[in-house]
Amino acid sequence: MARGVICYNSRMETQRLFIAINLPDDLHKALESTQRHLQRKLAAYPLRWTRPEDIHLTLKFLGDTEPVRIPDIADALARVAGKHAPFELPVGGLGMFPNLRRPNVLWVGVKDEAHRLRHLAADVDKAMSRLGWRREKRRFSGHLTLARVKKQAGNRERRALGEVIAALHGYERLGALPVQRIYVMRSQLRPDGAVYSEIRGIDIVGSA
Repeated sequence: MARGVICYNSRMETQRLFIAINLPDDLHKALESTQRHLQRKLAAYPLRWTRPEDIHLTLKFLGDTEPVRIPDIADALARVAGKHAPFELPVGGLGMFPNLRRPNVLWVGVKDEAHRLRHLAADVDKAMSRLGWRREKRRFSGHLTLARVKKQAGNRERRALGEVIAALHGYERLGALPVQRIYVMRSQLRPDGAVYSEIRGIDIVGSA
């Protein structure tokens, strides 16, 4: 087993996998408080809120994957982790994807001024491409999803929501995200939302 790889569980069926950075408890609590504040302010809008304990930072979505491939994925991530030193990033600021005029996703930003997170995500993407996954076409943008706009929302309603978000203040500093470990995560889709579980954890062990 590669250095820094921590094994959590293994299943034999095909698994819907992604690669992520998980959050510490204090940041989960800060985001839960933020959601409560926003739910009061945005009660008139059709939003589906992410469970606070499920909020994470996705580096790469892999999709349906045979479990036999997980050791190779973990080994590739361990090589990536060996090239990067642990770091910490401030979390804060609200935004919406794809834009404020027709928003679909409400998020909190991860401030990556030195591009350390972007470089880590690029190396993960490159490592997974060597294992057969397609490279990402979109530029990586680190974020933590707070809510999604429900599909039935119309264009006028979405535009009004974007205007409200643009006018909000007081969410610029919500905490810090330590980037010390990369996780291979499993997503199980259920009627009441996805359930996430840790499959492997790979320590970031490089030096600055």
